[in-house]
Amino acid sequence: MLKLLRMVLTLLAVAMTTTACTSHTEAGTGLLTEFEYLGCAGDWNEDTLEPEATSSGTRDAATFLVRNPATCGFDQGSNGKAHVDGDTLKLSYTLTSSGGDAAACICEYGARFLISGLPADVAKVRVNGDNASLKGDLIRTSNAPPR
Repeated sequence: MLKLLRMVLTLLAVAMTTTACTSHTEAGTGLLTEFEYLGCAGDWNEDTLEPEATSSGTRDAATFLVRNPATCGFDQGSNGKAHVDGDTLKLSYTLTSSGGDAAACICEYGARFLISGLPADVAKVRVNGDNASLKGDLIRTSNAPPR
């Protein structure tokens, strides 16, 4: 019985490490201190295909949580990058599939970017080349008071 229990627990541990929604953390360079792929959250249920970036922290150490749509079937995210182009913070990462299969549906993927030394004139964010809607208090496009 103990052998069977160990075998089941081992199989569960292997299955959990190979599922499509596992996270992965990488150290960054330059502006990007750390990147973490958070996995998939199922179907994209928004009316538009616009990514979303939620910022928190300070410009010295800012976290951007990203939700973005992409074709279903990806189970790995890596190669996080961040750079500033004018007033735009450009965040990107690579989605890949270990099985090589993709589906016709659109899924929601998540990532976390830890940024150090964000310039004060940054007012926009792009994720994987697409303009992102912004949430959070770090970046403001107007002089409106905090919410």
